Amino acid sequence: MKKPVLFSLLATFAVVASADDMFDRVQPNEFHQMLLEASQSYDKQDYKRAFELNQRAACAGDKTSQAILGRMYLLGQGVPKDDLTGYAWIKFAADFKYAEFTALAGKLDDALTPQQLAKGKAKVEFLRRNYGPAVTNVSCHGESRRGVYLIDSVTCTPESSGGQLLLHRCVDMPAK
Repeated sequence: MKKPVLFSLLATFAVVASADDMFDRVQPNEFHQMLLEASQSYDKQDYKRAFELNQRAACAGDKTSQAILGRMYLLGQGVPKDDLTGYAWIKFAADFKYAEFTALAGKLDDALTPQQLAKGKAKVEFLRRNYGPAVTNVSCHGESRRGVYLIDSVTCTPESSGGQLLLHRCVDMPAK
């Protein structure tokens, strides 16, 4: 009788341990600094660094970083050009229903062939399974940075634990 209880406890611990393995713990200022440095690197055309930082934030659930990452794939900035992966990241960011993201996703939907759309949507589903809000525990909301009623940015906040933010780690996307 004791073996099943012990086994159950060990199995529960294994699940918790593997879930913790998917997150990095960082101070809130580190996350905000990462987003700032990603933007500055992109503006300076240091695409390698901008890609690295945006990818990290995108995997953690940041919708703006997901959209930027998609554009970088589409344009081959800091990464080999990959239209389907770029489409997938932008379409995934558009799940938030922010006008800038949904407009671009719609244009890409119209530009792709049915075969490309099928492959792209499979990549979008991979992203949803691995970086969706239920997995990353990120909450996002629209903001008006200009003090008017127009939503002009998206802010995402990772889950906090013990004063640190939990950033979901990246996993490898299947090949084309």
